[in-house]
Amino acid sequence: MCAATKLVSNDVLADQVSAASAHRAAYWELARRIASSEIFAKSEFLPKFLLYICDRQLSGKTHEITEQQIGERVFGRPAGYSPGEDNIVRNYAGQLRKRLEVYYEGVGKHDDVCISIPRGGYVPVFRPRSPIGETSQQDAGPVEPLPVEAKPVEPLSPSPAAMSGNRNWRMFALGVAVCTLVFATALLAYRAQAHAARYSTSHLLWSSLFSNSQDTFIVPADSGLGILQNLTEEPAALADYANGKYLSNVQSRQMDDGNLDDLRTQRYTSIADLTITARLARLPEVIPDRFVMRYARDLRMDDLRNGNAILLGAIHTDPWVTLLQQHLNFQFVCEKHVNECRIVNLHPAPGEQQTYASPAKDPSQQTFAVIAFMPNLSRSGHLLLIGGLNMAGTQAAADMLLDSESMQPILKRARLPDGSLQPFELLVETSSLGAEALPSRVIASRFGP
Repeated sequence: MCAATKLVSNDVLADQVSAASAHRAAYWELARRIASSEIFAKSEFLPKFLLYICDRQLSGKTHEITEQQIGERVFGRPAGYSPGEDNIVRNYAGQLRKRLEVYYEGVGKHDDVCISIPRGGYVPVFRPRSPIGETSQQDAGPVEPLPVEAKPVEPLSPSPAAMSGNRNWRMFALGVAVCTLVFATALLAYRAQAHAARYSTSHLLWSSLFSNSQDTFIVPADSGLGILQNLTEEPAALADYANGKYLSNVQSRQMDDGNLDDLRTQRYTSIADLTITARLARLPEVIPDRFVMRYARDLRMDDLRNGNAILLGAIHTDPWVTLLQQHLNFQFVCEKHVNECRIVNLHPAPGEQQTYASPAKDPSQQTFAVIAFMPNLSRSGHLLLIGGLNMAGTQAAADMLLDSESMQPILKRARLPDGSLQPFELLVETSSLGAEALPSRVIASRFGP
């Protein structure tokens, strides 16, 4: 009897081990498919990161999934490096979690298994999506068999009247449950499709600006330059700004030499630009090792010629905008004071104005901004201008760009048959409360070269 019992248990265990091996093979194939998907393909390290931790988990070597080991084996850090001083693994782990979420909201929404990485560690979890009524089971090795002696308990037989009443009640409850389930499923499917459509459209824009083969320069405004131009009433030409001549020669009778030197040498920018930069850094399309924040004073012509760039602010706080707006319809024009800047519409369409400016005494603080997407100077990448007449205008333009629902109709119109985006310009109107932007709207647009 004991020998027979042992034989049955071993057979069951062998079947379960075989099933577990099949699960692990399927999970590894899923990890490889996700790593090679478009969402991951442009990153050099994220696919390696995902495949390393999945391989270690599926091989039963979770003790090797540590920040130290990942840093050395995935990112090529030297043996014994200090994760406390080099946080590359934590930075990429955040990106990896976001891209997995994006994958399952779009391409992988019908996958049978989800891969997630719980916060607080790097060990991946494989969670099957079981049909309703079945129990999900994580890949945690073979399941222990039930004892051979265990027998199900025979239920008591109810009376015919009770059976009839219970049957009617159960049918009613089942009908309500089915209707609720169908409605919830349809609602979730609709929301998932809508989100995937919005994501796929906005993905076209951001994947054009973040590339695995090129640096992307984020350029905050030079707020100190704006102050200098206000005080000296001497506008900065791009050539003089780029070679440092303007900053070294500018003089002001309204300021002592100490404060003047401070504006010349220190790098000041607005909190609005820093907030926008932080939001851009969290986009799933970002390639962390290609994401470069460069102050306007340190930017060079080659950066705009050979890389991608996102410029924040208008011409009075970043003269590099001059190079971009030579090809634009909506152009910034400034007088001696930055508060006297305006946006000129070179070729007004019916119903459009020729000039847009912020009224000095307007209680609503109406203001305007320009969003422009175009090729870089060598047409090997792309440039994006997010510039307002003031901080509130720049913030409003960025809020619109980073809102996939607001940008969906615009990007659909800009999309070419081959799936790429043609150049476009948007003139944005908003109001501000203090320096904070209120809801905005596009009041004019241009598409095409």
